[in-house]
Amino acid sequence: MIDTVAFYPTTVPLAFFLWGPVLVMVLFWAVGFWSGRQGVQRMLESDWDGYNVADVEKLFGLYGETRRTRYRNRVLPADVAFAFTYAIVGAILIAALTMRGQPLWLAALCGGGWLLGGLCDVAENLAVARMLDTYPKVDAGDVAFASRATQIKLVLFLAGTVGAIAAAYLAFKPLAA
Repeated sequence: MIDTVAFYPTTVPLAFFLWGPVLVMVLFWAVGFWSGRQGVQRMLESDWDGYNVADVEKLFGLYGETRRTRYRNRVLPADVAFAFTYAIVGAILIAALTMRGQPLWLAALCGGGWLLGGLCDVAENLAVARMLDTYPKVDAGDVAFASRATQIKLVLFLAGTVGAIAAAYLAFKPLAA
């Protein structure tokens, strides 16, 4: 007798485990490309070691008024849209894995990095926007918050990328069996 494949709900199709992470990576590249086209290298948003008031003042001074305006009005909104997208993909990964019978703790490990990382990214972008709005006076509290949010976001995005690979493995594993 032939054993049937386990039932998979169609609420979240199996293809999402491939195309969801592909969408995140394409948007990651697109936001970086858009930032480069605007002449704004996002030095603060990719600093693993954190940054301080002197770093922010130096960078914003180098940007000049035109590039600071582009950063605030063009690059940050695109980055916020990207952050919400990968947070949503992380949440859908969690839901899809639990629908497929995986324990919630395992699903949260797979999708939680992007879910929480996306929310940290939004908070970081709001703090950077606040710093841009108040420049040339840069508040040390805003810088400390943005710097810590950046560090957490980078770690969670990396964990979310590994989690998305693990989620795809967990979703496709029963089909290979």
